[in-house]
Amino acid sequence: MMHGNGHGRVHPLASSSDFSGEMNQSVSAPSSDPSSSPLYSFHFEKPVPQQPPPAQTGTYVVQVPKDKVFRVPPPENARLFEHYTRRAKRRSRCSCVRVCTCLLAATVALAVLLAAAAGVVYLVFRPRRPSYTVRALAVSGLAGVGNASAAPAAFSPGFDATVRADNPNGKIGVHYEGGRSRVSVSYDGVPLADGAWPAFYQGPRNVTVFVAKAKGSGIRFLQGVRGQMAAAELLRSVPFDVDVEVPVRLQLGGVRTWAVPGRARCTVAVDRLAADAKVVSSSCDVKVRFLSWRN
Repeated sequence: MMHGNGHGRVHPLASSSDFSGEMNQSVSAPSSDPSSSPLYSFHFEKPVPQQPPPAQTGTYVVQVPKDKVFRVPPPENARLFEHYTRRAKRRSRCSCVRVCTCLLAATVALAVLLAAAAGVVYLVFRPRRPSYTVRALAVSGLAGVGNASAAPAAFSPGFDATVRADNPNGKIGVHYEGGRSRVSVSYDGVPLADGAWPAFYQGPRNVTVFVAKAKGSGIRFLQGVRGQMAAAELLRSVPFDVDVEVPVRLQLGGVRTWAVPGRARCTVAVDRLAADAKVVSSSCDVKVRFLSWRN
């Protein structure tokens, strides 16, 4: 409400309850024209509500320690890993197959070369099997074996075998290594004596006669074996088995081969059990491992 006086001025009421907000009063300097310049002016400001700041879009940099970073590969990485793994396995299998094939081919080639070399050697040297003959067998230490009452409980038999070795090869010599040889004599499977084969070299087309000795001790016979030996002596044909094992090396011209085991088994029958016994029959079978001989 405004009240006027007689001078034409307007004053505000003391109460300002009809106004809300903030009121600013300004008084202007008096002028000559009161109508052109009001004495009072009012300015009202309404409170503006605070708006939240708009969300800003952009790139954010977040720093995380390395030990807290866990990476999860994308699915395509797993597919690539599986693909390369399968390819590596295929390559590995191919490599193994390739290596095995090469080894097999090398082995076959080596076998073919060895077979060809052996064939050439066989055709050039024409190897023939040596022959052995027991010409005499002196027996000792078995006297009275058939007399159970007079014979001792244990025997110490001895054998001296005179052997003829015949090398029929014209281009091959034979080295006998006596250090690792063995000569054994048995009767009906019962071992009687052991000895050694002498070491010597036998040249091509050579005949060598030598003596191989064997000795035994503490030999005990069953009553049945004694009876058999006594009966065979009465028949003037006591058979003994002579087994020989001796390493041999072949001399092929200027080349000496490696040592191979040579074996011979001879069956010899004598007319009596004495030092002057005579051989009534003799046969020998010779085998040399890794070598093929012609008779």
